[in-house]
Amino acid sequence: MHIPDGYLGPQTYAVLDLLMVPIWVIAARKVKRTLRARQVPLLALGSAFSFVLMMFNVPVIGGSTGHAVGAVLIAIILGPWAAVIAVSIALVIQAGLFGDGGITALGANCFNMAVVAPFVGYYLHRLLAGDAPSGRRRIVAAGAAAYVGLVAAAIVAGVELGLQPYLNHTASGQALYAPYGLGVAVPAMALEHILFFGWIEAAVTMGVVAALARSEPALLEMKPAARPLRWLWAALAVLILLTPIGALAPGTAWGEWSVPQIKEAIGYVPADFARLGGVWKAAMPGYLTPGVNNTLLGYLVAAIVGTVLVVGIALAIGALLARPPGGRAAVAGEPRAPRSRRADLAAAARPARRGGRSLARKTADAVAGAMADVLRNEDVAARRGLLQRLDPRVRLLTLMLFAVTATLVHSIWVLLALIAVTLALAVASRVAVASFERKVWLSAGLFALVIALPSALAWFTPGPAALRLGPLTFTEPGLLGVATLVTRVVAAAGFALLVVWTMRWPDLLRALTALRMPDVVVATLAMTQKQILALLTVVEQIHLARESRTLARVSAGADRDWVTERMAFVARKSMKTAEDVHDAMLSRGFTGAMPSLVRPRMGGADWVWTLAGMALCALVLFADRLAGP
Repeated sequence: MHIPDGYLGPQTYAVLDLLMVPIWVIAARKVKRTLRARQVPLLALGSAFSFVLMMFNVPVIGGSTGHAVGAVLIAIILGPWAAVIAVSIALVIQAGLFGDGGITALGANCFNMAVVAPFVGYYLHRLLAGDAPSGRRRIVAAGAAAYVGLVAAAIVAGVELGLQPYLNHTASGQALYAPYGLGVAVPAMALEHILFFGWIEAAVTMGVVAALARSEPALLEMKPAARPLRWLWAALAVLILLTPIGALAPGTAWGEWSVPQIKEAIGYVPADFARLGGVWKAAMPGYLTPGVNNTLLGYLVAAIVGTVLVVGIALAIGALLARPPGGRAAVAGEPRAPRSRRADLAAAARPARRGGRSLARKTADAVAGAMADVLRNEDVAARRGLLQRLDPRVRLLTLMLFAVTATLVHSIWVLLALIAVTLALAVASRVAVASFERKVWLSAGLFALVIALPSALAWFTPGPAALRLGPLTFTEPGLLGVATLVTRVVAAAGFALLVVWTMRWPDLLRALTALRMPDVVVATLAMTQKQILALLTVVEQIHLARESRTLARVSAGADRDWVTERMAFVARKSMKTAEDVHDAMLSRGFTGAMPSLVRPRMGGADWVWTLAGMALCALVLFADRLAGP
């Protein structure tokens, strides 16, 4: 079921790759609320179990092979969102290190095996097992859920493969990627899993659930295990030792053929299949270990290496997401702390439950939301993250250097790597990834897409047609140019946003002063920030005062007139305040300089980060030159 590179066109794999990003973010947030620290080893065990289980290829009639996944089993024990993370870790290691599944198709494979299978299986298991199931009913329900979940994932994979001849083909009708349409791909994928692989998945799931029901029934009720589950780790070790059996299976899984096999089957090689199929060179392709001539031994070594990586990554991610025992319940009986200004503003910024808000109330809510964002950014900048620990000058220069480098890159793959760097820096700096993505992708990215998309039409950028929507035809060069521009904007905007979110305003001013920025610029920025906050407070108070004193419903026209008058009042007040502040500063000896009482000093970590940042930028530009446009 692992879809390799070259089988899916960009209209499919790009959409699924982008779709998986918010799913991973939501999964991380869900798991963070439910996963306890004592369950982290279980998450790692489930991810490793899925990885090893997918190495056991089983031959079937017709010369094809397949495997179980274990996603539904993980969902039954830890929940479907934890299964998303566990199975995704295994799939990423398989694609990146062993070439099992494509890098471009990673989103599709994760969607099929880490989303569709666990969610379908989990909710079917809940439906069949009921609220208080007996042991036998629970086991049977787990087997049925695993069977249906795997078959559902296979059908979705068949749809993805079957759509390719309709979305991507030459003028003569030859497919550019996967060659078989829906009438062949869906039945082929569905029948294999209905007749063979679904039963294997059901048998494995039922066996493990039966063993857990006897030894650790608390696990099936989403409770931490009483013991460290040594027998499960021992069972995983036995499976690893048995993985060479999977290398003995003859044949190739349906939809995972090589170039010669496709040419033999359909008489030609799809034009873009070979080009996209070689986009990634795995270090241990096909689970073969370099330097080990024995195939079975190399397969075993690959299983050990992959399992160690999967367990290590899963433990690290689980440790970041898990909450300590007791969690929120431990403080449920304590009195609530006084609400902070940020909490008050956030509550005020939330829309009212009932409609009919006046324009004054809407304006006050919008102002409160803006001030809450400012205070929230101050909270992020005060955290002990990676970037927050660095000298402000180093932080400002390196992030701006990254942003400038992003504007010089032409390869879309290198730009995607830079976007991944922004996400990694956001996570390491304890920035909320969901909010970061929303502000970067839905603001800068969506704006760039709307502006640039018309340029991809055949009227403006001639070339081979890539997508037709009625009378509109988008060309391949045009879409490539749009994708390059959008990814460049997203990468640069991500680095720029990290500057804002990880630096407190005084640190930014101090860094600008130390970098010999003109005093008038620094003074203007300092005064602007203070004046904006002061005026936002005034505007909020004015509008809330008017709202609290209004008894009868005012017409929309009168409301707009009042808001317009208040805008003029605030403009006059801001000018008067600025003059008063400037006069006060001059009377106290202000000369235009912005001295700082804190002398910036660079430590060892700052020098290491500076050198690493410069090396990374040089490597990115070199990789861009090798990759080409």
